[in-house]
Amino acid sequence: MHVSHGRLLAAFVIAVTTAAVTPLRAQDTTGRDTIVRKDTVPVPSPLLPALPPSPVPAPVTPPAPQAPPAPPAPPAPTLEQIRYVEGLRTATRGVAQLRDGLSRVTRTQQASDSLRRRGAARRLGGLCATARTFIASGRPKMQSTAYADSLRTVAKQLVMRLDSLASALPACEQTAGRQPAVVAADLTNRLRAYDEALLAFRNGLAAQNKPDSTKTVSQQ
Repeated sequence: MHVSHGRLLAAFVIAVTTAAVTPLRAQDTTGRDTIVRKDTVPVPSPLLPALPPSPVPAPVTPPAPQAPPAPPAPPAPTLEQIRYVEGLRTATRGVAQLRDGLSRVTRTQQASDSLRRRGAARRLGGLCATARTFIASGRPKMQSTAYADSLRTVAKQLVMRLDSLASALPACEQTAGRQPAVVAADLTNRLRAYDEALLAFRNGLAAQNKPDSTKTVSQQ
């Protein structure tokens, strides 16, 4: 009886001890599990603001080539200059009559037909009269003071050559029928000098109306 009682007491102690230890183990296990779970859960990283996209550079357009400036317009002619040109135009019609008469005489000088030579000589005399009428009508309008500088010089020279040509026309009217060769030679020389002066005047007039390239370049 004594032994049995001792065995029962020992069994009771063991049971109580086991019951007390088991909850502790459970708590430790739960704690360890909780710690493991806490350690293994990833910590979310803070969200960074999204960066705006880099701007795309605009294509570079080369500058368009600049057009050269328009040349300045020539100065408008004055009233006196218009009158000069009109008078020259009228006188030129008379000079054209004179050229026709001289051409007729030149062509018939070598002809054996004397009738043709005399007809050309008389025709020259009549054309000299017609030429004098046109020249006398246009000459008063041709005042060289309408121009300035070098152009005035050539305008005056043209008027002088025209006057020289006109001064021989009365003699042409009277003597061309009798001495066509002499009259034609004199008129040809005067007409050549007139043509030279006319060419100089036209060149001077064209230079005056031509745009100044130096001014155009300086404005660029």
